[in-house]
Amino acid sequence: MHVSRRRALSSAGLFLTLSALSSVPFARASSPRKGRATRADREAFLAAVVAGDHERVRRMLDDDASLARTTDAAGRSAFVLASLAGHEEVAEALRATGLELDLVEAVLASDWERFEALADAHPERLDELHPIGGTPLYGAALVGSLGFWRLRSYGTDPDRVPAGGSGFTPARGALESASPVWARIALTDLCANGSDVNAPQRGGDSVLHGAVRRRDETLVRLAIRKGANAEARDEQGRTARDLATELGWEAGARLLAEPARLARDNRSSRFALNAQREPVERADLSGVPLEQQRRVTSNSHFNLKVVRELLAEDPRLVFSISGDDELAIEACAHTGARDVIRCHLDHGAPLSLPTAVSLGDMDSVDFWLERDPSLIHERGAHDMPVMWYAVLGGGSVEMAERLALYDVPVDQESRGGTALHWCVKRRDAELAEWLLEHGADPEPVSYVWSRTGETPLALALAEGEAKLAGLLRAKGATR
Repeated sequence: MHVSRRRALSSAGLFLTLSALSSVPFARASSPRKGRATRADREAFLAAVVAGDHERVRRMLDDDASLARTTDAAGRSAFVLASLAGHEEVAEALRATGLELDLVEAVLASDWERFEALADAHPERLDELHPIGGTPLYGAALVGSLGFWRLRSYGTDPDRVPAGGSGFTPARGALESASPVWARIALTDLCANGSDVNAPQRGGDSVLHGAVRRRDETLVRLAIRKGANAEARDEQGRTARDLATELGWEAGARLLAEPARLARDNRSSRFALNAQREPVERADLSGVPLEQQRRVTSNSHFNLKVVRELLAEDPRLVFSISGDDELAIEACAHTGARDVIRCHLDHGAPLSLPTAVSLGDMDSVDFWLERDPSLIHERGAHDMPVMWYAVLGGGSVEMAERLALYDVPVDQESRGGTALHWCVKRRDAELAEWLLEHGADPEPVSYVWSRTGETPLALALAEGEAKLAGLLRAKGATR
């Protein structure tokens, strides 16, 4: 089971404070073992859950297992409250009673077998309001589940705001996390995979407004990079900059004084031209089930044989897009599967800048970057920046040098991860040395693979890459 690390209760009023727990009614629990719990017992039990008092919770459950299904006035179960507060031991104690998790609870517990069983039986619940304040995707964003892709694979609406909930989309809900790291991870993931950074929110409190409320420059830059409207106003008529000024956050107000100077993602090459540099005419796949399209995108990561078979049956499927907003050719671009890339190109798929980098197509790289220099900020699937593809496409120093000629930064990051991290993962000491010699930070902290964070040196040591570890230390890495 995986429950997020300790988190404070939200300041947005999404959770009850301990002082309020003694004054609210509670729903009756199900499946009692002894059934002797009074209202006062239930109040005391939820107070212990929210406080993370594992020993008291365990003792009370030993006395009456029915307490495990106690809910608060909003209908949130003890398990949800423990997860919101990040109390892992308490959540485990609750599950040890034989607790049957609902759809959102399964997401919070990363119990994907249970999740899939419930989602298959009741797919409509994926976009319904849950007592946590929104949909299951909202719950994942709020608490910290890394299973976003699993929910999206079922076709859940990435920006669903059901009536009666918090009024926030999952992306905006992620900003209510007490963990700045999780807020950055979740916002990057959601906005890179189909969520609209400018989707309407309660009170006009946009994602960018939420980033300002956190006083987090990284989140502000991320929201702007994903296309946030800096001129959007909340119900009080305040822009994000106005809010920063009102909150006394001078650094944020300065940052937003000239939002046009902040980098913005440019994905204009994504669907523009095919390998012959002719305009792409995308087939209409509105009638093709998501599962069928997902089969194409999934196999496009590596499986040329299956891709050929699928495209032979229906050539239109070359334009398949997964629930993660990943075009089939983008799947093979970030795995460096050049034979699959070429297969898609032969069927009329677009040749974007990231795909050209992965393919080692210097002519197309020159074409795109001479045509539009702002494409140095292009992002491929899942927020992958241009420089990453020099590594992912096979580790070409020549390609990295070509990109550098167009001022593509060597330290382009996503969730803290850089091309240097990928050099370690791909065991590419030559390209790693080139990056370090051209100004790459030897100690960036990546949250691509976990929420604990890893530097390139930590990755190298963990994977037994002595040569890379020595190279990183020689360039100043100490952690």
